[in-house]
Amino acid sequence: MSNRTASQKIGAQGHKWFSAHIEEHQSWLSRDLNEDFGIDMEIEFDNDGFRGDLIKVQIKSQASVERKDGQVGFNIERKYLEYASSCRYPVILVLVCLETKKSWYIWLQEWLLTKRIEADPLSLKKKSWTEWVSESKTVSRELSSDLKNIALWKGNIQLVLSLQDAMRCAAALGKKELMSSIVTLINESAPFAGKVGINALIGQVINLGNKAWGTLEGNLITGQLFELIKKSGNCITFNTVEKMVIREDTYSRTGINALAIFYDEHFDYAKSLNLSSAFKNINSKVAYYCALREEQPEKDLFITPNNDGFIYAGLKFFEPDNYFNMCVNRGASAMLDCLFLAE
Repeated sequence: MSNRTASQKIGAQGHKWFSAHIEEHQSWLSRDLNEDFGIDMEIEFDNDGFRGDLIKVQIKSQASVERKDGQVGFNIERKYLEYASSCRYPVILVLVCLETKKSWYIWLQEWLLTKRIEADPLSLKKKSWTEWVSESKTVSRELSSDLKNIALWKGNIQLVLSLQDAMRCAAALGKKELMSSIVTLINESAPFAGKVGINALIGQVINLGNKAWGTLEGNLITGQLFELIKKSGNCITFNTVEKMVIREDTYSRTGINALAIFYDEHFDYAKSLNLSSAFKNINSKVAYYCALREEQPEKDLFITPNNDGFIYAGLKFFEPDNYFNMCVNRGASAMLDCLFLAE
């Protein structure tokens, strides 16, 4: 007598149905994974022979799915996002409805990159997320279009993921010229990568720099960050700026110097983000710097308030005798060392 629960039976039925559904298509092969590491199967596209054009698949089966306004509801568990974030192959989450014999999907790497424009889901203390997908986005419909392109790496998201990996490898090897070449590729790819891609790539550079802080590798990465901000900073979001500048309850000197480049090269766009107000409740010194740059748009490493009474976020600038030398050694971040509560 079987000891399987009703949920396990539904899962097994959905898995079996989906595998058969893939096999019905003349250009796709399904391959079960015997070991359960959070991925149920692989599906491979037959591109004039099987060439490793794979998609990893996690299946969630339900007797009937929740519907709302022409959409179906997905529950995305954290463990699947963590796996997708580090996996070199595309990973999709598939929802199978046994009642209607239909299935839908979410490409998890694409979902992560899109969400990271505002906030990295994996930085939040959440175990799952709810996402709604159009009922028209069925696996059956997309096997010959979107899913085919995902497997063949035809798309902007694959471009971004490839550049992220290339940057990570070049940084690990300490190859300065190679890193510079990759940054050039990233900037040339900006029109194709779009807002999602550029923010993801700059975020990758920031992460690499944080891990290698104070090392030769870290110094190389810092230079690439400055170059990226200079050339492609006109589409970064506040979340990317915050990630670049803030370190727990303080700020990054490298991040402040990158912020200076952001204001120098993309002043109108930087001002449109209203950074002074956005940082006011996060870090008052950063907020002051942003407010001063917006008040005085000229480029000047040794910037000081034109108005001695300029006060923002309760802070005021007090210039020390060695301020010039401080700026030479610390860049734009020297100003934040000279901010104190206004009397």
